Amino acid sequence: MANLLTMARPRKQIDPEKVEKLAMVGCPPNEIAAELGCEHKTIDRRFGGVVKKGAERGKLRIRSKLFKMAIEEDNLGAAIFLAKAWCGMREREDGVTVNVSQTAVTLNPAQVKANLAELQKIVLAEAKRLNFVNGNGNGNGEH
Repeated sequence: MANLLTMARPRKQIDPEKVEKLAMVGCPPNEIAAELGCEHKTIDRRFGGVVKKGAERGKLRIRSKLFKMAIEEDNLGAAIFLAKAWCGMREREDGVTVNVSQTAVTLNPAQVKANLAELQKIVLAEAKRLNFVNGNGNGNGEH
């Protein structure tokens, strides 16, 4: 009878691929745990690295899709978002301020749109030169 009192309960079987897929779509450990019927501490302790990998893979997929939308699909909204997120551009009520080498330049919305369209053309030309678009690649850098 002493052995029955000291035995631990069996370890819950959790599929690491399910954990990664849930993390990939943005689920935090507490939501993953709820979906898989366990405590969030179990997910943190046993699958912390899997959750981190899934979250990073999800971000990469979003970033890749956004870049494809901006460059290959000529989506101006995606191009504007990338210009803000990656290039540090930001909107103000009276225009956009772009800091370049400690010098601020204020542009009105029409100038911003024209500059972003030109930037999009330049990036598309570079993507073509690197064989990322127009049949020479699949748009994600794999050949």
